[in-house]
Amino acid sequence: YEQMHRAFARGLAFEREMVAEFRADAALPVVQRRWLKGFTRPRIEVHVGVSKPNVPGIRFADVLVIEEQPSAGPAPHVETFSFKSRFLAPLKPASLREQIAMDARSAADYYGGTLDILRPSLRSRVQVQRVYLVYEGGNLIPQDLGTMGAAVDFVQRRVKGVEVLVQ
Repeated sequence: YEQMHRAFARGLAFEREMVAEFRADAALPVVQRRWLKGFTRPRIEVHVGVSKPNVPGIRFADVLVIEEQPSAGPAPHVETFSFKSRFLAPLKPASLREQIAMDARSAADYYGGTLDILRPSLRSRVQVQRVYLVYEGGNLIPQDLGTMGAAVDFVQRRVKGVEVLVQ
């Protein structure tokens, strides 16, 4: 139980760090941003309930970013982020690719495409422009960064619509 609790606490801490980083990024001029370059006035929302049209169930996006500036088109710019704090370091290359591919497919299925945002203050149907899968780095990933990079490249060629990053 303690090991599971530590992993859960680590994941929550990573999520909090990333949200703080996103909020700081949003305060920067667009040209200086790392994460939110495609937004003029990003609204960063955490743990947003979403569903897919005609698909039962509700999922909660770790972070949903929606453009507050009125868009020229009919729909706002929306991106979703899924954070993972997984101990990937001991995985062999094939298992590493498999784990990242599974996470990427889940992120695309749950948080990509057309979503119904269920939070009352944001309730709408949106088209997500990009889904990000962000892994915590450091000692959680293989120390041979070429192994991790090769696995990420492999998955991005096979799972469309998800950008995989390591923080």
